[in-house]
Amino acid sequence: MSEKTRAILAELTLEEKCELCAQADGSFGRIPRMDLPGSVPRDNPRGGADYFRSGRPVEGDGQYHPVAFPSDACLAMSWDEKLAKETGAHFAEECRANPTLVNWLFRPGVNIKRSYLCGRNFEYFSEDPVLAGEMAGSYIQGLQQNGVAATLKHYVCNNQEFERMTTNSVVSERALQEVYQRPFEIAIHKGRPLSVMSSYNQVNGEWVNSNQHICDLLRKQIGFDGVVVSDFAAIHHNKVAAHNAGMMDIELAPVSIHSGELLEAVRDGRVKEETLDAGLERVLDLVDQLYATTPVEADMEELHEEARRAAEQCIVLLQNDGTLPLAEKQERLLVVGRLAENPSYMGGGSGHMNGYRIDTYLDAIRALVPDAAYAPGYPLIEDFPPKEPADPALIREAVEAAKQAETVIVFAGLGYCYESEGYDRDNIQLPEGQRELLDALMQVDARIILVLSCGSVLDISRWTDRVSAVVYNSLGGESVAPATVNVLFGKAEPGGRLAETWPVCEEHGPTYINFTGACQDMQDVVYGEGIYVGYRWYEKRKLPVLYPFGHGLSYTSFEIGKPVLSTRNMTPEGSLTVTVPVTNTGDRAGSQVIQLYLSHIEGSICDHPVKELKAFAKVTLAPGETGEAVMTLQRRDFEFFAPAQDTWILEDGAYTLHIGTSSAAEDILYNELVMVSGGDKPFIYTEMTPLAWFIASEKYHKILQENLPPEVDQMMNQDTFEWCCLCVPLPYYKVTEPFLGAPMMTPEQAEFVLKKMNE
Repeated sequence: MSEKTRAILAELTLEEKCELCAQADGSFGRIPRMDLPGSVPRDNPRGGADYFRSGRPVEGDGQYHPVAFPSDACLAMSWDEKLAKETGAHFAEECRANPTLVNWLFRPGVNIKRSYLCGRNFEYFSEDPVLAGEMAGSYIQGLQQNGVAATLKHYVCNNQEFERMTTNSVVSERALQEVYQRPFEIAIHKGRPLSVMSSYNQVNGEWVNSNQHICDLLRKQIGFDGVVVSDFAAIHHNKVAAHNAGMMDIELAPVSIHSGELLEAVRDGRVKEETLDAGLERVLDLVDQLYATTPVEADMEELHEEARRAAEQCIVLLQNDGTLPLAEKQERLLVVGRLAENPSYMGGGSGHMNGYRIDTYLDAIRALVPDAAYAPGYPLIEDFPPKEPADPALIREAVEAAKQAETVIVFAGLGYCYESEGYDRDNIQLPEGQRELLDALMQVDARIILVLSCGSVLDISRWTDRVSAVVYNSLGGESVAPATVNVLFGKAEPGGRLAETWPVCEEHGPTYINFTGACQDMQDVVYGEGIYVGYRWYEKRKLPVLYPFGHGLSYTSFEIGKPVLSTRNMTPEGSLTVTVPVTNTGDRAGSQVIQLYLSHIEGSICDHPVKELKAFAKVTLAPGETGEAVMTLQRRDFEFFAPAQDTWILEDGAYTLHIGTSSAAEDILYNELVMVSGGDKPFIYTEMTPLAWFIASEKYHKILQENLPPEVDQMMNQDTFEWCCLCVPLPYYKVTEPFLGAPMMTPEQAEFVLKKMNE
């Protein structure tokens, strides 16, 4: 605690302390009588006015309209930690340029993209915890190094919008640790965010905000010592429990909702004043760090250009038969799709930004090809919920125009209102009008380029064999249109790689059965897929995918040399650096993302994923240039969560490093063997551990040979029990019972052996 905070706390009345635990006049930590202005937290640099799309900003309306940079889902596709940090810095600049001086931003969101249908997927980075955590950590660094507090959200297991305020996420401890908590852990250790936002939902039957186990994971296991702020109005009838658990310092709700109940609880002893002070210490220390933040002037035109450059690095070229990049001289070019003149660049809700200036694809294309034709093709209706039926007249018009064209660029995807906070998508299909348009265009003899905009995956499998190229730009911010057109015409390289797997069909997805549902009847959301989220699921089940995790094509070619390992023998205290030489063998500049996956060979727990991403590096090279992708692994990268021991462990044995350019087997270029020694016990033996585990252990037989009569070890083999398939699975304590005549051990001998096995 700083001296300043200590002095403030000493002067506060109990009533004032309780009032500081909620929002007052749009700020936190505000104490008028002490001339303390507090902090100004917002979801985006403008504030709440940008929650829902209200058309393009009007020049000279007297309001501040920040530049809408690429969404987090889009930013993740850059696989570029430097770009993530720069984007955070730009957001900080925009916050400080706002006349109201926003100095606390409720970003970024690092929840795992468990299902394709989650309405807020555009706000989240990836299906993979390492990619999500590393990108979020870099984003936080950029934001906070430039004077604005970051809020990492939503902790934890908030992976859907449907009835998010009342549902119960039923998740195994291993999945909670390895998949859902892991990105928070990585981002907190890397970025050191000043605050974390807790989620609405329950986890395994208890509200996150008063869940002591969840609090211990955040505060003790991860070591987060900053401010925890609840999601808006997320504290139900558990305000007292939330404060006592240490899982709430501030409720994001009007002070009138919170302070009265808290004041009564402190006065009657249900919440100790020391507990209240501990939370306020964190709040006041954070606010004190933000006092030095001063307004800055922002060059909006330059920020607009920065948003375009950022979007270019995120655009993924999913497939290409050589049609792209297009030559600037196009004699019969047709642009199809309402999205060409009304781009989808950001989802709805608190993650939305109206932007400074929204560019359009049609304008950007006609700047290069003035006589490019245009056909709307389908209706675009911005409404809740969105419904866009086919328009036969628009389809006929587009088809007739396509018959006269040599190249057709179709802009498709999900318009505004399909993806938003507050509700989830119904499916992963394109709107009906777009589906029927594409079906009709497939009959036309022209090169068709499909450009897709959305915050998560779409089912496009029925058209991929017919189109010449597919480009995916996610929700790329206000400058996504010129960025995409620059990629289409070769003025920029498609620098993105997929941050989530694209399936062949929705039914193959890991959460197809266990997502949302009739929660009025059954509020449990069962995470039945366990640790098998995203590519882990598809690889374990050997399911084909349309585009694999990490996939993305380039306009140039690369030679990836053999990796150099700093060691092939890891110890718990050591580290392993992998250096991969990369050469641009093409005739234009480009970037390549080197991905390092890890698999455990014959681990004691049989349900390890086929492989898991552990590190990555993006290398940008000029033609003929050679660079290096350098990735370092630590103990944590080799660990897994052992449920029986309720902790993370590093197990001895052989591991394989898989190095390549996507998660697909055909894109793994090198497989390197690494040995780990000096690790932890893989599991704890108990009296209920199957006897077969003991019989298979060399250590067990050595203990018997050194400490018990010879006949005991002689009986402890597979042959002794092979006559009865029921015997080997018996729990260990059965050796003290007369199953095969006399007991094999006395209770004292069995207890001694069990103790030695666990040493």
